[in-house]
Amino acid sequence: MVAPSKFAHIVYNTHRHEEMIDWYARVFEARIQHRDERLAFLTYDDEHHRFAFINLGPAPEGAAARRPDEAGVHHVAYTWRDLGELLDTYKRLKGMGILPYRPIRHGLTLSMYYRDPDGNGLEFQIDMMDLAQAGEFMRSETFARDPVGQLFDPDELLARYESGAPVDDLVFRTDQPEHAGAAFRREGQAA
Repeated sequence: MVAPSKFAHIVYNTHRHEEMIDWYARVFEARIQHRDERLAFLTYDDEHHRFAFINLGPAPEGAAARRPDEAGVHHVAYTWRDLGELLDTYKRLKGMGILPYRPIRHGLTLSMYYRDPDGNGLEFQIDMMDLAQAGEFMRSETFARDPVGQLFDPDELLARYESGAPVDDLVFRTDQPEHAGAAFRREGQAA
C-alpha cells in the first residue's frame, strides 16, 4: 500500500454548530472558509480546510452527551514546533477560560489535553525526542511500565520557562534518568 502524503482534515457532526465553530476559530485562530446553516469549513494554515462541521440541528430531547469512556475517537493530536509555542498557546487559551483537563509528560512528548464543546478530545503537544529516539523509548521497559506518563503543572512550567529557569524536571518523566540535567533547550528539544 502507498501511504497518504498528509492528514488533510477532520469533520465533526454536531448539535452545537455555532458553539463548535466559535470554539475552533478561537482555539486555532482559524478563519472561516465557508459557513451556512448546514456546513462550516475552517482552516488555520494554507490548507483549504482543516475542520468541517455538519449541523445536526438541536439535540433530541433528553439526549445525553457522549461520555469520555464510550466508544469513538478519544482524541486528535496537534504538534507545535517548540515549548515556547506550546506555552504561548496554553497562556492564550487560559486567558479565554479554556484549560487542559490533563497535562501529561509522556516522555516522547509533552502534552496538554483539551475538550471541545462536544467533548471531543484534542492533544496539543511538542516532541521531546527525534523519531529514532521516540521509537526506541516506546520499545523500552520504562515505557512498558508506564505507557501513559506523569502529570505536570502547566502554570509552574510556564512560570519557570518565562523566568529562564531550568525546566528539565517538569518536561521529562522522573523515570527518564538519561535526560536528567539534559539542559532542555528553549527550542523544545532535548539537548
